[in-house]
Amino acid sequence: MATTTIEKQEAHPTAPELIDDSVRYTPLVDILETGDGFTFYADLPGVKAGDLDVTYEDDTLTIEAKVQPRQPRDQEYLLKEYGVGTFSRSFIINAPVNGEAIRAELKNGELKLFVPKTEAAKTRKIPIKAS
Repeated sequence: MATTTIEKQEAHPTAPELIDDSVRYTPLVDILETGDGFTFYADLPGVKAGDLDVTYEDDTLTIEAKVQPRQPRDQEYLLKEYGVGTFSRSFIINAPVNGEAIRAELKNGELKLFVPKTEAAKTRKIPIKAS
């Protein structure tokens, strides 16, 4: 199995699972790498910015969020498919990154994270001297 720069810390199923009597979800994430850094796109439907935490510690990027109910808890439904609970996902980044410069934006249920590489890890163009 090939080693990649970014590895999932834990494998979670995408369907909800019951943990400690609460529902936990694994957000679907797309990751792009450029010469400057990594961009993560995470689907977090129903999450508000105040219920979202992103941390970077010991080479591990962690996304944790909570989805609050849209209706009162005693509301009776004909059909209920919208899930409430906790989103959680972690990634180990095996490249030198500038943790202090990570940027996050949450818009319409999508979290966009930019994790910049350190100067030493950035792709550099090598000038070619013609003779």
